[in-house]
Amino acid sequence: MSTQEHLQQRIELLEKRLVGLEDIEQIKRLQRMYGYYIDNRLWTEMAELFSDAEAVMEIGQRGRYLGKHNIEQFLLDVLGQGRSGLLRDEFINHMQLQGVVTLGDDGKQAQGRWRALIQGNPPAGSRSLFWAEGVYENTYVKEAGTWKIARLWWVPTFYTSHPCDSLSFASSPASASLPPQQPSAEPDSELGRTFVPFHYQHPITGHAVTRVTSKT
Repeated sequence: MSTQEHLQQRIELLEKRLVGLEDIEQIKRLQRMYGYYIDNRLWTEMAELFSDAEAVMEIGQRGRYLGKHNIEQFLLDVLGQGRSGLLRDEFINHMQLQGVVTLGDDGKQAQGRWRALIQGNPPAGSRSLFWAEGVYENTYVKEAGTWKIARLWWVPTFYTSHPCDSLSFASSPASASLPPQQPSAEPDSELGRTFVPFHYQHPITGHAVTRVTSKT
């Protein structure tokens, strides 16, 4: 093999590795966005992350829902109990940890394993906190150059709740002894606390995403 052929082969190998690393980062980004959308009960935005072809969602022992339409209905009607968005003083934290992504040989499919740690409170008025933990084993596909979720499978390890005497959504006020140069962002009157806007657009639709506040 000539020096030129060797260099060409090495360039092709490095380019393949670079594409693989970019694919893995896109998949991780996709899964993280899913977590932030579920934090805010954005069911439509979550469903749009799924493959247009053969999407599957399986949560615990609730069965498998096939296709984006059925997945969206499941999210809204079953998980969401008919409502989108957060109630005032309601919160969900869906933290996805220990992500391991493995690309398929064809570069068009991948597997991802994540550990989800979930905390939240029931709708305002209840004096308890909810915790859950479980493992995702997901499948992703690359459609027209964009990674999407083909199968989302979450198996819970545990669910629990415990009493909570107090839950505050108010931060400490500005210091009187060392006043800030500018005031903090105003809390959202409907949510009951400050909402941090998404700086990114939806990875599939390209639309800006905003929170939804439930009125019920």
